[in-house]
Amino acid sequence: MESITLVADAIHRPDEPRHFMEFTFPDSRYLARVGDIVLADSTRVLKLAEVGHHIYDPVIYFPLSDTEMAHLEATDKSTHCPLKGDTHYFDFIAGEERRPAIGWTYAKPLAFAAKLRDYVAFDRRQVAVSQV
Repeated sequence: MESITLVADAIHRPDEPRHFMEFTFPDSRYLARVGDIVLADSTRVLKLAEVGHHIYDPVIYFPLSDTEMAHLEATDKSTHCPLKGDTHYFDFIAGEERRPAIGWTYAKPLAFAAKLRDYVAFDRRQVAVSQV
């Protein structure tokens, strides 16, 4: 495949340059909440913008060190992204409430996505992620 760059400074998938992503580190505080429960609170988030089969909404990744793991339980669910690597998912648990696959992490991201190591993102259909 011909070597092309569609977006300067973006990380392009080697075998499919039309699939690319860009990391930024906003200088803002972000929260992730389910109701009154704060899952993450950080000023050190990573923002990922990605273009693949679609132009995806940007995803905020929180450092695991700024994430409250007491309400997150690791699951066996895993998926693969050819640009980022293998995901591992977390369910949300609070009392009797359980929400499956509410968050994910890349424990062993691909080399060009190494910045994702030790970060977690949340499904914005289930978790309120906001800039404060």
